Amino acid sequence: MDQDDFYTDDTRNARVRVIRHPAALRPGTYPAPVRAYPPAVYSPAPMYQPAVYPGYAPAPMQAPVIVQRSTRFADLTNGEVIALAAQAFAALQSLPASPAPVGDVETDVSNLIAYQSALATHAKRDEQLRTVGALVAKLLA
Repeated sequence: MDQDDFYTDDTRNARVRVIRHPAALRPGTYPAPVRAYPPAVYSPAPMYQPAVYPGYAPAPMQAPVIVQRSTRFADLTNGEVIALAAQAFAALQSLPASPAPVGDVETDVSNLIAYQSALATHAKRDEQLRTVGALVAKLLA
């Protein structure tokens, strides 16, 4: 029996003393503590026979075909191009100019009301352009 080997079949509560030869260690290394673990008991997983059908031979497996869609602009359909153009046109529309404060409360309030209605009209037109672009894209797809 080698001095580094030990067995833990003994149920006593005594520690096992392991003596190592100092010549077996390299300079600058220290022996690692040895921990005794009980032997593991493994039960094998149940083995099932594959289903076999008489007169049937399975087809050989084929490698999957991976199709990657190109991301070039030329590969877009006409509907996608129209939808992108409508979105770009809607995004490039300028906002209405904001009113400058005059100092009169009534004039400033009426200017702000007119500005907010112009903003609402702009948002509505923007959404209409995007919706028409999306509808045309669906019709052409």
